[in-house]
Amino acid sequence: MKSKDKSAKENESTEEVKEVNLTPEEQIESLKSEVENSNEQIMRVAADFDNFRKRVERDREQQTLRVKGEVVSRFLEVIDTIDKAQESSYPDLESSLEGISGIQKLVSAFMESLNVEKYVPKGESFDFRFHEALTTVEDDKIEPETIVDVIQSGYKLEGEVLRPAKVVVSKKREEKGE
Repeated sequence: MKSKDKSAKENESTEEVKEVNLTPEEQIESLKSEVENSNEQIMRVAADFDNFRKRVERDREQQTLRVKGEVVSRFLEVIDTIDKAQESSYPDLESSLEGISGIQKLVSAFMESLNVEKYVPKGESFDFRFHEALTTVEDDKIEPETIVDVIQSGYKLEGEVLRPAKVVVSKKREEKGE
């Protein structure tokens, strides 16, 4: 092992001697060659990174398309049912309501299969993260900042808000001064 270390040191010292014995023009050419090699390595790394970025982008687009396809294919049953309901003739109001109720159950099951949760926050305290106040009403019987009516339900996907609930919020009656 000592002989290997000794020969490596001798090679290094002979290279240093060669470098020292070079003319200034030869040293410049040697340094130019090193710079070109470094630039070539940098260009290869940049090209590899660009190819990686493009591959990740292409994979992301394919994943997005796959997810859209899964959602749409799950929703096709709902669309088919709505189409059949539209083509049907209902003899009375009760059978029409039963048909609508069946479609609503199908849509609810579809939303549940995607982990989409509907929330109707009537009576809860207003929270700007989950609710969008469309208007306020003055009511002394109700605690201020309480949701008194829900105009449009909110939806969450695995706990994250997809759409905030649109609500009417109570406020204190303002004193009118003279």
